[in-house]
Amino acid sequence: MIDKFGIYTYKSDLIWFGVENFQNWKHRELTVKKDFLTNSYITKLDAEIFAERPIFTPNIFPMEETTGSEDLEEETEETEPDDSGYDVSSDWELEKWDDLLKRMFDDARTHSFCVVQLYNKAPWWKVFTWREIDKINYDKNDNPIGCHVQWDKELIGSDQWRSHEENLSFYRSERLNNDGTALLVPFGVGKGDDLGEYDLEPLWDLNMYIRYMMLDIVNNSAKTSGFYHYVYGDGIGDAQKQDLLDASDIVGTGQAIGATEQTLKEIRAIFPAKPEFTALALDEALRLYAGIARLPLAFFIGEREAGGFNSGTAGYMDEDKITKKKKYIFGQFVNAIKKLIEMRWGIIIEDVVPFIQAEFDTIELNTEQNNPNFNDNNKNEVKDNA
Repeated sequence: MIDKFGIYTYKSDLIWFGVENFQNWKHRELTVKKDFLTNSYITKLDAEIFAERPIFTPNIFPMEETTGSEDLEEETEETEPDDSGYDVSSDWELEKWDDLLKRMFDDARTHSFCVVQLYNKAPWWKVFTWREIDKINYDKNDNPIGCHVQWDKELIGSDQWRSHEENLSFYRSERLNNDGTALLVPFGVGKGDDLGEYDLEPLWDLNMYIRYMMLDIVNNSAKTSGFYHYVYGDGIGDAQKQDLLDASDIVGTGQAIGATEQTLKEIRAIFPAKPEFTALALDEALRLYAGIARLPLAFFIGEREAGGFNSGTAGYMDEDKITKKKKYIFGQFVNAIKKLIEMRWGIIIEDVVPFIQAEFDTIELNTEQNNPNFNDNNKNEVKDNA
């Protein structure tokens, strides 16, 4: 018989329910939602990309500042008024297009693709993926042309659930009379039968290992670091066992247990021989994870400094690496963003780029801190050429 005393019972749901199967879309979604590394890599990174609205050519937000920087406004010559004739600012705000694009990025990066459906009235749009799609339809050339979706919705504050289903037709540029109101949005280029690339796939195995390293460290750092082996005496009974259990749950530095040898012969402390090994392994695993993700380690585990005169070379290099990653991810969705704008407002977008403040800090790379030979004349020359 084995008795347990005062055990540490909490485990993350991701570990408790074995959320480890990359092929299962539910496991991918739960990991993005609850795993701190994956949430940073998907949700946090996408949110930072859309901290400011993208910059469109032609400009579709003529009444708004596109520089996003008061300092730059002071240093920039007065520009000519915008003459694009477009202004979707009020529609963009009403229909929450910032949320649409973030959701599109999140779902496509997680599941390799998503489907964006536009409506002429609220809710204005929906983003679907494997959680709702139960069938994809193809033409004779194996090109996806539509899908069937169904989902259930709980009405908040009510005991009602409502079921919905739709047949969606994909917008296809090659059709002259295109009545498609949904857009298939892949992430990258899929391999084999995949509709796109799974952005999480190269990180998944390492992510699982890190999860268990964290559990081991937490266990070794909590009140149950190691455990105690109670060697019972020959005369112990059930009542005495319960007394020991109760005593063990409340024992602390200012208390002790007293028992006869017939009840308790010995308490043996069992602890890991080298608990620090897991912490060292975790540190290396996190660095490897950041390297595979092509992001600085500080992005995942701590505050970072934006590039600038006071940040130093390391701060600038970190922010520059993040900027490059953001540009890469945004680049995978440029065609989809252009097409959605055309579908909604009939505007042909020539180009769209993310607004990333770090771009405007690049002129500060060669500061006095980083380059002793960099003087005020150099600074002015760089600014003039920027």
